[in-house]
Amino acid sequence: MKSTCKKITSAFCIILILISSVHITPVNALEKKNKVSINLLTKVSKANAGSVKTASYSKVNEGDNTILHVSFVPSTASTTIQVPLELNKDESVTLYQNESRRTFNSGNIYNGQNRSIGIIDVEIVNNDEQAQLTTTVLDNNNLQLNVQSNNILSLVEIQVKMKVTSFSTYFTNSEWINRGKMASLSLSQKADITSSTNPNLNYAIKIDAWDKIKSIHDSDTNWYNAGGMQDQFDCHFDFAKKKNAWNLEPSRPDVDYFATVMASCNPK
Repeated sequence: MKSTCKKITSAFCIILILISSVHITPVNALEKKNKVSINLLTKVSKANAGSVKTASYSKVNEGDNTILHVSFVPSTASTTIQVPLELNKDESVTLYQNESRRTFNSGNIYNGQNRSIGIIDVEIVNNDEQAQLTTTVLDNNNLQLNVQSNNILSLVEIQVKMKVTSFSTYFTNSEWINRGKMASLSLSQKADITSSTNPNLNYAIKIDAWDKIKSIHDSDTNWYNAGGMQDQFDCHFDFAKKKNAWNLEPSRPDVDYFATVMASCNPK
């Protein structure tokens, strides 16, 4: 009997050791940890020779961010600079375009499966409204930056910022919970999704973050009504950023975005 008890006790200890050694990832274990390397080439093709007095380029890598600084003093009212991007195979950049077909200076980086894997933003640093920037994607590997300047004697500084993202860029945790009789995807958001004050970049972040949610959860048994859930997500992103958690319920009716906003993100 004592021998049997010892065996049971030993087996119980082994089980406890095995359980205590299991590492539970707070963010979904399904998230892919391998991050795609995206960089800007250090050498930037020079601007139109006749339209720039002086030009300098510098690039820094900060974690998942690659930032290129371009500084120049224009000698004409219009200056065009081409920036080659170093992307991996089948990756491309798409700048955000609104319903009025206005193209912004921010956008998303997509892989070959049309999944957003990062964001890109181009802006004039410390702009005093004397210069206007227009960004165009010539092909998948080149940006064209056109600067219209009212003051050809002033230094213009442009920042091109690319960031590789993952689900954990935006959320610390996500889980399916029950709210009343409804299954709800509860998202714990991070500062990267709530603190941006750049309205143009926010469009790209919203697209990127929603794509991350889909890539993690669209195979879940509770996942359906993606259109309605996206409207709820967009509503939280636009008007309820500081809520403790964003709860998306697929059982809520699939009304349009504006109806979702009028219902405080919870259409009935």
